[in-house]
Amino acid sequence: MFRFQLTTTLCYGPDSLKALDTLQGKRVLVVTDAFMATTELMNQVLAELRKAIVEVFDQVQPNPDINAVTEGLRAFLAFEPDAIVALGGGSPIDTAKAVRKLALEQGHPLSDGLIVIPTTSGTGSEVTSFAVVTDPVSHAKLPLTSADMLPEMAILDPDAVRTAPPRLVADSGMDAVSHAIEAYVAVGHNDFSDALAEKALRIADTYLVRSYRSSDDLKAREHQHTGATMAGIAFQNSGLGIVHGLSHAIGGSFKVAHGRLNGILLPHVIAFNAGDLGFGYGGLSGVGRRYVTLARAVGLRASSDRNLVLALIDWVEQLRWTLDMPATITAADVDRDAFLAAVPSLAATALKDFCTSGNPVAVTEADLAALLRRIV
Repeated sequence: MFRFQLTTTLCYGPDSLKALDTLQGKRVLVVTDAFMATTELMNQVLAELRKAIVEVFDQVQPNPDINAVTEGLRAFLAFEPDAIVALGGGSPIDTAKAVRKLALEQGHPLSDGLIVIPTTSGTGSEVTSFAVVTDPVSHAKLPLTSADMLPEMAILDPDAVRTAPPRLVADSGMDAVSHAIEAYVAVGHNDFSDALAEKALRIADTYLVRSYRSSDDLKAREHQHTGATMAGIAFQNSGLGIVHGLSHAIGGSFKVAHGRLNGILLPHVIAFNAGDLGFGYGGLSGVGRRYVTLARAVGLRASSDRNLVLALIDWVEQLRWTLDMPATITAADVDRDAFLAAVPSLAATALKDFCTSGNPVAVTEADLAALLRRIV
């Protein structure tokens, strides 16, 4: 039996920040970072919360670690909120989700729930039960999962992503693309997740580059924002794979944006999962045929199914190039020798990652090490 969760209410489109009106008279803890706390968007959020009792926790750091979550929990317990509003990218949202879970375990539920306002279009964190927290000692990224971390509401206001800089649009957009593709082939895929993943990829094909090229193209930014959330719902209900397993492992040791790592890894993982595309001419596996369906979904044409998978790989590579993203780990400013020396430990870490278990093809530590060496 499959189970497909639709827990989070989505408020989207212009003026959707008005959904915060439901918190009138409530005690609201706003979780964000120091930069976002100074923005016009923050002023808009506070204006909508003017009839609430508000406390702001703005100490979230990029790639939040256990210490940041601990500080957030202290702020929660001191203020005793009825609701949390998380404002920002994946880091504030993941911090808020982890704080909410820990507070609940200590007997402090949120009567009015967790509301998230994502300012990037990619993580999907606004509709998932996952969060990623870094261990400050080992620097390992620790994926957390619990149904208790699912937000009650996500506000997808295009104003929240209007000022996102091109590099952030590219990194978060490639993250959304990798979510859609991995969700479509993951072991837990189903009819509902398939529909959302395919639609999310079509949206990215139409709007991601437009969103990257112009912050004034609000139609593109709005659609890319909703498309990224669709991809998040898809992988919440299907799982991911070794793009994310490997990316989590690398990101724990080398400072490269998560979406950028996914863009580097994705073409190699598609080729690996689809089988021997370079030399063999036999029939494609079931996974390969699913990649063929995705290739057709974005309008690709080729003389054979094998060539359609190759066309999908080329589509990812062309998108990456158009978004001015690196094709290799060394092009992402990682020292080649240091990376190669770390490959054995990275492969071991990736093999244990929760996302790896969702990959449609079983992998060994040696497989993962070989993939890591390909991206140098």
